[in-house]
Amino acid sequence: MKFYKFAALLPFLLQGPAQKIRADDPLPEGVIAAIRNGNIPTIADVSVMNFNEEGHGKIKVHAIYKSELGTNQKKKENKSSFAKWIRGYSLEGSNKVTPLKLVVNGKTGRFLFFLDGDLLYSTYNNQFPIRKTKDGSLEVGTAFNGGGAPWKPLKEIIKLIPQKSPKEKEK
Repeated sequence: MKFYKFAALLPFLLQGPAQKIRADDPLPEGVIAAIRNGNIPTIADVSVMNFNEEGHGKIKVHAIYKSELGTNQKKKENKSSFAKWIRGYSLEGSNKVTPLKLVVNGKTGRFLFFLDGDLLYSTYNNQFPIRKTKDGSLEVGTAFNGGGAPWKPLKEIIKLIPQKSPKEKEK
């Protein structure tokens, strides 16, 4: 009789160590680590307005914090020459594009996007939600959890953007 009780509890005893093994997997980087990547061509504060049939997102640009277009141009020129539609996400060397609608779970709203042309730049997470606080300032979700929390002031996060890309430093 005691053997049956032990056999019934055995799966539960093994489940504890198995969870600890899976917990060692590294979490994807949040915005603080990702934004320091000097290879990201463009970092922008945009609102996704709607989606077309292919799932590409029509956007409105609020601010461009880093642009491959060059820092000597005026921001208005950068905004006017900026892509109006973001197609989505594609792995480097792949022809398949995951539509933006799937990447942002079909939600419209304001995001901090890491971009390479009209595609999201390849990081673990290349978009972070932005929201207004009660006092009217902006804050950005810093974690890779879909919901955004914890939140930090956008001004603080923008200060972490490298001023020159690693390619420019070598020259």
